Amino acid sequence: MDQAMPNEPGDTQQDPRQMPPLLRFLGLHLILGMAIGTAFVSLIVLFNLGGLKDLLVAADDPLLPLGLLYIFNVFTFSSASMGIAVMMMRPDA
Repeated sequence: MDQAMPNEPGDTQQDPRQMPPLLRFLGLHLILGMAIGTAFVSLIVLFNLGGLKDLLVAADDPLLPLGLLYIFNVFTFSSASMGIAVMMMRPDA
């Protein structure tokens, strides 16, 4: 009954249930960008910048333009956050 311990020194295999550090790093910055994008659109609509809130209220179907505004801003800010994080990484990481 020779069982190998998963965390022995020199063991290069990772626990398959554990997320790789790079994916965790990118996921964290993805979530950060999503939060920033959502907050950005919410503040634009809340403060009625450019009369956007008035346009949404007057629209027949305000959910479509509002949804598109949220989705594309979340894509933009998430991509920017992940890109900045990757470019600021140390070369040995």
